[in-house]
Amino acid sequence: MYNKQNFINAVSNEFRILKHLAGKIPAGTLGYKPTEGQRTTLELLQYLSGSTVVSIKAILANDTTLFAALSERNKETTLENFSSVLDEREVEFKEVMDKFTDEELAKVINMHGQGEKTKGAYLIDSALRNLSAYKMQLFLYIKASGNTAINSSNLWGGIDTPAK
Repeated sequence: MYNKQNFINAVSNEFRILKHLAGKIPAGTLGYKPTEGQRTTLELLQYLSGSTVVSIKAILANDTTLFAALSERNKETTLENFSSVLDEREVEFKEVMDKFTDEELAKVINMHGQGEKTKGAYLIDSALRNLSAYKMQLFLYIKASGNTAINSSNLWGGIDTPAK
């Protein structure tokens, strides 16, 4: 059975992979975006630096207004401090997760009109899935920006493919 510790481990692993991928961004490409209306690579890093923690706090409180503070807080994130910001967010994430008791995880809520689900289900369906999806977007930005050497090992394992 999937439990709270499995979730914590999964998010921590996603943070580790994001830090690995950030190190693969080609120099001078933080302004890259595929089309108008999409985030730049830097804006994507900024979003990734805080969206998971805010999402989990919103689920805990069943309060979507918490997302409003996300953009201001994340403007402080740069490529140079991305790894340390994620380290800080991971500590914060674990502190928030400590507040999720079994009873809290079982409470049924309806966020963003996505239907009634337990808070535990929202943690997976919103927080973890979004983190994984935006990680994929970052990977694709990096490849499109010129780093064609990265591959699925970088994306899913957070490792470089061993030399053959």
